[in-house]
Amino acid sequence: MPPPAPPPPDARHAPRPCRLPGSGSGGSGHPRRRGILVALCSALLVMSVSVMAVTIALPSIAVDLHATTSQLQWITEAAVLALASLLITMGALADRFGRRRLLMAGLAVFALASLLAAVSRTPEQLIATRALQGAGNAIITPATLAIVRDIFPRPELPRALAAWGVVASLGVVLGPLTGGVLVEGFGWRSLFVANVVVLAVAALAIAYVVPADPRPRRAATGRLDVIGALLVSGAFVATVHTVIEAPHRGWFGPVTLVEAAGAAALLAAFAIRQRRARHPLLDLRMVGARSFWPAALAAATGFFALMGVLFLITQYLQDVRGHSPSQAALLLLPVAVAQLGVAPLVARMVARRGVRPTATVGLLVLASGSALMVAGIRSGQYAAVIAGVAVLAAGNAVTVNASATAMLGSAPAHRSGSAAAVNETAFKVGGSLGVAVLGGLAAAHLAARLPAHQAASISGALDAARHLGGADGARLATTATAAFTDAFAQATTITAILAAAAGTVTILLLRDPEATKGHHGS
Repeated sequence: MPPPAPPPPDARHAPRPCRLPGSGSGGSGHPRRRGILVALCSALLVMSVSVMAVTIALPSIAVDLHATTSQLQWITEAAVLALASLLITMGALADRFGRRRLLMAGLAVFALASLLAAVSRTPEQLIATRALQGAGNAIITPATLAIVRDIFPRPELPRALAAWGVVASLGVVLGPLTGGVLVEGFGWRSLFVANVVVLAVAALAIAYVVPADPRPRRAATGRLDVIGALLVSGAFVATVHTVIEAPHRGWFGPVTLVEAAGAAALLAAFAIRQRRARHPLLDLRMVGARSFWPAALAAATGFFALMGVLFLITQYLQDVRGHSPSQAALLLLPVAVAQLGVAPLVARMVARRGVRPTATVGLLVLASGSALMVAGIRSGQYAAVIAGVAVLAAGNAVTVNASATAMLGSAPAHRSGSAAAVNETAFKVGGSLGVAVLGGLAAAHLAARLPAHQAASISGALDAARHLGGADGARLATTATAAFTDAFAQATTITAILAAAAGTVTILLLRDPEATKGHHGS
């Protein structure tokens, strides 16, 4: 037998694939891949339920901890920001040191953070524990998606990702419902205690069914780019912090501009570092491909709209419309049903039409739902608001599932952890910016129309109105609800414009990855 040919010069330092035993992304796949997918989806369900449950609890948290609108944003944002800033680093670690190892470590971190959140006594403590939850989620997410990418053959990958999307949508269903029931029955702290119980079950399932990692080859994978990790984390933190604080500092104030410039400089330094590093965290050629970055932009836009609107509508339903947490959760059921119903259809749409038209249609549907919401808010037609957010959610489900298929399908096997990390980073940064921008818009409206000590949040303003009572209390309540409603309408207008613009970019520039061509079945 002749000796093997030497590797090409540019592949000498490329990391070798770190796959689970029996995996075969290009062949028949792992023999237990469906059971593994179920176990991994159990962890995903905990993550998605936790996000939505906390969203429905925001008014209760605001009153109990005397939190301002900015602090409520950070309670929502801290987990997402920590997640987004660490995902690329954790994706690289998963590629180097094993996906199952990191997954189990992430579950432990998330459980610890949930326990600490349950005993928080101040908004600052809750924000810190939510950041720790985000760190745990950052460890979990790229590891689970990379395992899915490795154990399923490429013809089955869109369907596996569609199943992943269904579970995420199920979290949208169960999150508000369980959140509403737990908040009313046991208080908002019970949300975090419940996380620990469910995580224990998920961890047992994963430990039983997911095979152990092969021994990593450190010489092949190279050293972790610590400088690159610090640069990309700093860039994401500075970006989102700038957007959240801009309404208070002024969008064109000196501090805002300096911090924005710093975020841009950190991101540029990260890109330069990745081009020069021998073992980069992120393959910029992969990210720069037209089968990748337009899909990432589409995914970020979808989550910008969904998370930003959900942040506002939970407060709108409870504070403006006067519903209880459980009633608000029931009113959001059409959102979950829309996502749950659409997600399984995306694999067929991709198979028949391709990634580009599927993602574009999703963005246009999302824009239509936002426009319907604007009309409903402005005219006072309550049903149109609920119908609009359901259409928006359906469009988001199509967009993000098609985008994930493009990004993961175009990545080489040895970069599946990094591709999964960028995929989730697009989701989370988009959602984080959505909450920051649209929540900042609401905060600015309240600050402009209410006295400073009453403009902390819509929940705080209405609580102050109840204590004030009489005609003065009624005027305060009317002014606060009018300001918030106007901000809500403007926010959904922004989502409609952004979704339409992203749809234009997608149809013009996104290219279907070779990995998803000619392999799909209906």
